[in-house]
Amino acid sequence: MNNKTRTHSLCEKMPYIAIILSMVIPMILLGIGGSLCEKISSDAGNIGLCIIAVIVMLVFWRWFSPEFKGFVKTGCPAKDICIIMIPLGLLEIFTLIEPLFLQRPFYFNPSLSAVFMGLAAGFGEETMFRILSLAIVMRYVKKEKRFAVMIILAVIFGLSHAGNVTQGADPLMTVAQVIHSTFMALLLTYLYLETGSAVFPIFAHGLHDYISFTTDPSLSESGIITQQYGTGQLVYELVLAVIIGVASLWLLKKNKPVKANELWNDKWSII
Repeated sequence: MNNKTRTHSLCEKMPYIAIILSMVIPMILLGIGGSLCEKISSDAGNIGLCIIAVIVMLVFWRWFSPEFKGFVKTGCPAKDICIIMIPLGLLEIFTLIEPLFLQRPFYFNPSLSAVFMGLAAGFGEETMFRILSLAIVMRYVKKEKRFAVMIILAVIFGLSHAGNVTQGADPLMTVAQVIHSTFMALLLTYLYLETGSAVFPIFAHGLHDYISFTTDPSLSESGIITQQYGTGQLVYELVLAVIIGVASLWLLKKNKPVKANELWNDKWSII
């Protein structure tokens, strides 16, 4: 490897196949690793997912180095990051004050397991559905097609939650979660592309899931929605997700992602 630049023929000639592989391969590795660690305990399974996700990111970085500069360092100043994080802040505030609008008791049940579950969701799902795939999009997909690919990836992320029904999730709530997760994916995509750092979508995803795990009494111990929400709660959460997701999409598209393209050109050492 050293300082020589690799030739990535698959990415250059068939970028969409490369994008699919960038999701499928981590999915397989994380699935196998998580299952093995889960034999020790559920917490060990979640911790194992985080470790494997980091290893996968390191392998990706080394494979594309020195051209690719890595996932951690951000490409924008602290002031811009604070502005970029506003949609996330609004989402969490309105999620936490939901009981005020619906006039129901506050519920908060924190646990170490919820922390590990949130971290596993942040590291695991972001690695599988965004961190690697979007990095490839921002290097090998033509600029005029990137926006459409981002939306397709968000839909794929949403649909991935349909499998929850096989784990005991309520069918109606599974459909709602697919919709909710699709719009959440737009927010996470926005955070990642605008900052250039995987830290922010991982943090945002983990934080949101932790809040959900500890404030929603309808969730099972494994984070599955087994009971139907009332109409008010269901509408509230879907409308909130749609508003935040559409706003993130608009913010990303506002400059025809010129700013994001420039930032990622720098991350990929493109002059």
